[in-house]
Amino acid sequence: MSSGASLLRVAGRGRLGEGTLVTWSVAEGTRGRRWRAVTSVDGRVDVVLLLEQGSDLRLSRLELTSGAGMLTLHPEPDRREIHGNVVHAGGVRPLAFAWSAEHEVDVVPAPIASVAMLHRLSAQIKVGEGETIPVLSIDGAFTARPATRLVRRLAEDSWEVADLAAGRSSVIDLDARGVPRLRAGMEWPLEP
Repeated sequence: MSSGASLLRVAGRGRLGEGTLVTWSVAEGTRGRRWRAVTSVDGRVDVVLLLEQGSDLRLSRLELTSGAGMLTLHPEPDRREIHGNVVHAGGVRPLAFAWSAEHEVDVVPAPIASVAMLHRLSAQIKVGEGETIPVLSIDGAFTARPATRLVRRLAEDSWEVADLAAGRSSVIDLDARGVPRLRAGMEWPLEP
């Protein structure tokens, strides 16, 4: 992680290709990064995300909130399982999946999880290369399932994340800090 005065603390907003507005913030500290994001469509909140990464930039906690309910996930300390639950109008649905240090999460309606993953992978995937990454895929109804994503680094700051099983891919641009570059994007410091 960065040290002292160079800690990343910034917020921003921008649009995805289909017009979804993403408002986000990232605050870096000695224990890692904390991402917060909200996606909205036509002025209505779609998904609210909190994603925490440890100092190794691996997932340490995920919280999602939407009309589908509230989802919480966290890897066990040995990184062999990930646990949590979905609280919804009908009750509680426990979640438990196999996990490893290589796993990531892919939150389909909230691209900030992919942004966090790509920033971590930028140290190991060079331009023109790609890897298949094991993920826990989470959709808009908070259905979680094991899957994979093909991640390819198209350019220094441009990545493709493909769900080959669903026939879906997206291009995500990041700057050197691991911050998303979105269409019509704006950025502000969190602190003066």
